[in-house]
Amino acid sequence: MTSHTDNRSQQARRWGLLLALVALGMVAGWLLARQQPVPDAPGPQARTQAPRPSADSAPPPRAAAPGTPQVAAAAGPQPAPPIVDEILVEKPEVCSGEDNLITVRAHTPDGNDAFLHYTVGNGTGQRIPLRVWRNEVDGSYELPTITVFTKNNVSVTVPMPRYTVKECEPERLVHVLSRRLPNSEDDFEFFAKVVQRPAQPGIPAPLPFVPARYVWTFDDEPVETTSGPTVSHTLLGKTGADSMYTQHLVRVDIYDAAGQKVTGRSSLQVLNTAFENFQKKGIVTVLSVGTPRFPVLDEDGVVRQTFRLYHRFRGPVRLTKVTTVRAFRGNDEGPPPPEQVDAASLPISEVPEGKGTEVKVSFDTRAEPEVFAITYALEGVSADGHPARGTFSVMRPPPKPTKQNSNPIADPVLLAKVKRARELLQQEFVTDEDIFRLEREGKFADLKVEANQTPAQAAPVGGTSTGRPRNPAR
Repeated sequence: MTSHTDNRSQQARRWGLLLALVALGMVAGWLLARQQPVPDAPGPQARTQAPRPSADSAPPPRAAAPGTPQVAAAAGPQPAPPIVDEILVEKPEVCSGEDNLITVRAHTPDGNDAFLHYTVGNGTGQRIPLRVWRNEVDGSYELPTITVFTKNNVSVTVPMPRYTVKECEPERLVHVLSRRLPNSEDDFEFFAKVVQRPAQPGIPAPLPFVPARYVWTFDDEPVETTSGPTVSHTLLGKTGADSMYTQHLVRVDIYDAAGQKVTGRSSLQVLNTAFENFQKKGIVTVLSVGTPRFPVLDEDGVVRQTFRLYHRFRGPVRLTKVTTVRAFRGNDEGPPPPEQVDAASLPISEVPEGKGTEVKVSFDTRAEPEVFAITYALEGVSADGHPARGTFSVMRPPPKPTKQNSNPIADPVLLAKVKRARELLQQEFVTDEDIFRLEREGKFADLKVEANQTPAQAAPVGGTSTGRPRNPAR
């Protein structure tokens, strides 16, 4: 006969194993994230006035008493530690593993609010959908601490307000993962995964949940609806240059065909590199994003791309100098020739505030067969007189894979995925990006390939390429 404690222990182990497997399958190349409140967040919010440490007091000893704010020590003159004003807890009680939105409000006594950033347990951000699990043996649980940082990472740590974690468990959890897209500063991809509660002795398994649509909310922007579990979104482009980190909350409501809904949330605390460059170097950064994202060689041997140039400061940036830097391809016998630097011009004279402006550039690979990439180096002056700098590059794409320049794919599982991707995307060649995206969307879930199969036996799908193309971003 199995005791109640043993059942609970087995149940917790199954949850843990399932979540670990999901995380391992989803995390490759991804940034974990979590955070920020939503308009329709259910339940009352507990408001706690956080302890306020003295700004000029000495740091407490390492072994501080429980519940005592801990200020990080640092050598030399340092900014004053942050003051935590309030901690909001979305719900007074949750089930084990159910998220509870934690919102932290803080300020600095010496005007360094622009440097504030936060951790709640292992998560980062000002508002974190926190998950706490009960101990599988005795049902106990521990709430994490909250740390708020300011300039030079001077910090203060305070305890989490108490709330109750009940013995129940949700039938389903939604994990939301994110990553920054290649060749971009501001564009992110998000992926949602529904995880069913593991089977438990004596408890019926929940009915399968088959997602039909995904409704995404980014901060307070209008919702976006997708039929699959991935979505791309620009996060930083709409923010200014007034803080070292930007705080974001992503929410996804997933519906099945019958209208049932499960919800997942994730927070992101994103470093604002433009602010960092200005604070450390006094330079206004001109950013760029290309369309298409990766270079494409047209039939006439020319790479054509449109780049949107923009910045995060008030007023226009006037361009005073444009330089091209040509990088040459090397050979097996020695290093490549030195780069060639030339004065150049663009059909624009300034980069306006906001969305910026677009410029079209081209690279004739046949006319310049030895050139690998052309980089445009921009110099200018901001509206308030600060120096501005930026670069963008148009590159020669890698050659298409052939039997002569590529190694055949020996892994039958990978080969099957490549062939399936070419079918789904109707492309002769696919990249790592294509494979990763389709895998996250579950497009390979039904592939049945034995590990001992030869490549010729795996997934008999049409196509002519025998090698796997390299990702142009590499």
